[in-house]
Amino acid sequence: MFNDPILKHTLITLGILFGVILILTFYLDIKKRKEQKIKGLGELWLRYITFLFIAPAFLIPAYLGKPVFNFLIVAMAALYLKEFFNLAKVWQHKVYRWEGRIFTILVLLGTLAENKFIFFRIPILVIMCVLATPVFLRTVQDAVRQTAIAIVGILYFGWMFSYAIFLRDNFGFGGIVFVCFLVTIDDLACFWVGKMIGRHKLIPEISPNKTIEGSLGGIIITVIFSFLLKYALPDYSYFKCAALGLAISIMGQIGDLILSVIKRDMQVKDSGKMLPGHGGMLDRFTSWIFTLPIVYYLLYLLK
Repeated sequence: MFNDPILKHTLITLGILFGVILILTFYLDIKKRKEQKIKGLGELWLRYITFLFIAPAFLIPAYLGKPVFNFLIVAMAALYLKEFFNLAKVWQHKVYRWEGRIFTILVLLGTLAENKFIFFRIPILVIMCVLATPVFLRTVQDAVRQTAIAIVGILYFGWMFSYAIFLRDNFGFGGIVFVCFLVTIDDLACFWVGKMIGRHKLIPEISPNKTIEGSLGGIIITVIFSFLLKYALPDYSYFKCAALGLAISIMGQIGDLILSVIKRDMQVKDSGKMLPGHGGMLDRFTSWIFTLPIVYYLLYLLK
């Protein structure tokens, strides 16, 4: 197993990443405790401990291969959809709940079977069926909001997230490592740079804590790490890896802001409580979902 060069370099990179974040967490936690007199395990340490479990929980199935990884994606998609529907309060009628589950499973089954006929035509079927739901329920109250949210949830967390399976099947373990590492690095870089030197708000109407310095720092650090992660995509030049890194950083940040829009509209701080220090699954992985389709096609375009 450890003779695999991609796995070997991934473990080294992961170890370095854990070490750097540990040092930053220790530094900022001490500073924050002095300023706010915090006792017990602070939020920064909770974020770090959770990250220690998240990375291996995703990378190990990706390395083990198709059956294990595909099961993980199906399970994660189901959790995303449930959390999103709870967040958006779309459970007024059980029909929407079952439509969400059935269509998400159908999309993922089409992906697993590598049936492109099903995969690329499922959005039309989803839209038609969900739009017809209020007719069969004989209700007009809140119909537009309920159907719109149901369609967005199914397509976003079922159809778009299924590109993780396509990415693994077509570009191997290295493709998953490259994308997921850089999305995570971008998120962490934006957070840490913003914490340390952030002064100017990026879009305060949507996300009050995000800064221009954090956003630019995320882009720069992600592009730098794209050079270091070239081992995961040996057929791509350094220039192409940098271009991919730039796209991943920008798309990841947009995906994160999309969730911020949803949370502010619903007037909640976190999408859930599943991941200590992070919030819900959506708080941690929405930027991944938004990035996957774009990067998948860019990988083909730049090949």
